[in-house]
Order: sequence, then C-alpha cells, then structure tokens
Amino acid sequence: MIDRHPLSRRHFLGAGAVATAAALAGKTSAFAADQKFVPYSNKSLDYYFFVAQEEAVKRAVEAKGWRFQAVNANFDNTTQLQQWESILLNGPSAIISDPIDSQAIVSVIKKYGAKKIPVGIIDTPATGGNVAITVDFDNYAGGVMAAEAIVDRLKKKYGSPKGTVLNCYGALQSVAWRLRKEGMDATFKKYPDIKLLDRPTEGELKTMLSVTAATLSEFPDLDAVHAPSDTPSRGIVTALQQKGKWKKVGEAGHVIFINIDGEPIALQWIKDGYMDGVVSQDPVAYGQITVDMIAKYSMNGQPVPLGPYENKNYFWEKGEIKQSESGPSLVIPPFLIDASNVDDKRMWGNVTFNDWGLKYK
Repeated sequence: MIDRHPLSRRHFLGAGAVATAAALAGKTSAFAADQKFVPYSNKSLDYYFFVAQEEAVKRAVEAKGWRFQAVNANFDNTTQLQQWESILLNGPSAIISDPIDSQAIVSVIKKYGAKKIPVGIIDTPATGGNVAITVDFDNYAGGVMAAEAIVDRLKKKYGSPKGTVLNCYGALQSVAWRLRKEGMDATFKKYPDIKLLDRPTEGELKTMLSVTAATLSEFPDLDAVHAPSDTPSRGIVTALQQKGKWKKVGEAGHVIFINIDGEPIALQWIKDGYMDGVVSQDPVAYGQITVDMIAKYSMNGQPVPLGPYENKNYFWEKGEIKQSESGPSLVIPPFLIDASNVDDKRMWGNVTFNDWGLKYK
C-alpha cells in the first residue's frame, strides 16, 4: 500500500537534516562506538507535514544524546528498502521510519528483528513484522469528523442538513487519502439533501485550483469545500480568491472550508477568520512518542506495554496502545481545530512554526 502521492518535486527543506544512504555509510566510522545510533527513513520531503515529522524525530533522538541521520526515499519504495539495507550494515541501535509501502516494508523489518534491532513505525503502519511501536492516525475517523463538521455548519446556515459540498479528494492509491474519502462519503450518505460533488485532484495543488474554479462556475452557490491535506489546498484558496469567494466565516458568501492535517498555514487561515476548521493529525507526537517508547522499553529489552496512554504535552492528551498486526500501536484520536482552540500552544502547527522556526520554502 502506498501512503500519499507526491505533489511535486518541490522540497520543503526546513531545519531537518537530510543525508543520503551513501553519506550515511561514509560517516559511521567517525562516531564513538558507544553512542547509540538511531536513523530515520523518510518517505518524502514534498510536504510540510513530512518535514515536520522528520524534525520531530531528529529533535527527540538528539535529546537522548543519540546520533541521528535521515534518508529520504522520495516516494520510491525500492529506494527506501535499499536505504534500510544500507543502514543495517552500520549496526544501528534502532530505526524509525514512515514506510512508503505497508507490505513491502515487512521484509526488512524482519531482517532488523533477526538482529534484535528495535523498529519504530510512524504515520503509515506496516502489515506485519515485529514492530516495537507504531504511532499513527485514524484516517477514516478523520474523514468522518471533517464531514460532520461541515454538516453542523450547514445546519446552522439552513436550519437543516442541506446544501452543496465539494470534496477535492486525493489519489486513491494513497491509503490515507482513500480512508479519509471513505469516511466522508459514508457520513454524507446519511444526509439525502446534501449534494456531494466528489472530484479527483490527485492531491495536486494546481488540480485543486482548476477543479474548485470549475465547480464554482458550475455551482456559484457552493456551500462548502474540503481537501484531505493542507499543502495542496492552497490551490482551493487561490480559486476562492479568484472567484471572489474568499470570505470570512459569518460574512455573506462565505464558503465553508474544512481540511485534514493541521499545518501552520491552515492554522493561520483559521486565525485570520477565513477557514472554519481543520482535523488534526499530529506528526510531532508521532516522532516524540516513538523515540520515548524505544528509549524506555525497547532499548531495555522490554515490550511496549498495552493500555491507556496519557500525555498532557499534546492537545488530545489521551489515547490507548493496542495490539495490531505488527505489534503495539497507538492510534492518535482525531480532533477539530477551530477558532476556539487554534491558539493552543500544543497544536503541532504552532509548535513547528512558532517554537521550532520551521517555515515554508
């Protein structure tokens, strides 16, 4: 399975360090033999989300006094598997990764398992292997929550759930985007007076722009629009601006705008009054929790315990670690960021942009 599709070759080169597998191999001998080495295998740097996720792992690893390096597969599964093989030759203490292919990654997870090297997986779960801890997001529930947030606003507008909604859905070979669309479709089916315009965009900014502009020409009274990720939804914003529909919440002509992710740019649209809300998934928590669990349990030869998880450093605060097909798994519950909570310092978009200085390039 493939998670997310590349938008473009544009890279968000923020504070996160990027190294090639060759560079990784060349530098290994220069470090003290007794320092723990925990590399990160990233799928891409094409989205702000992935840059933030890598930075979270880097900061957490280095905070432990461990050595960190990252490799980027650029959405090429073969490259990612080769990078895992190269890293294995350098004797890592553990490895953390966001897999491109949930099934293909199992073969190299088993190789690390044979050498008793802990594996942490974030964002895209593996379908097997002995993974020390997986931390990810319920994409289906995220789609349901986004749809319900739109329905609530349509009820306030019309007194009943009705209206016209555009879903600029992403590439369906992406597990995350497919599940988000399925959750949204299932929810809107409950409301026969809501006309859902499901239109493919491949998750590309330019396509979201053209699709939204064309839809506004066909349906000038469009009530709501949704994108499954924030980065490409900048095309929706441009289309709304071009059509004179970029109105603040409460203003005549406002188009309800609800996304999924919670990037800094979405938080700013909410703060400025133009966006109604965004369903958050938390890449900062993914990286930090995974490193903490590996340090506390896996490095000491213990399994990550199942059961309730609580951490007030995160807005969502509570979750539960359950057994999955690849081992212990914490699925972070989705929640809606809107005008009532957007300034909370624990929102990951506020952390990466304001505290870490991770800007868009």
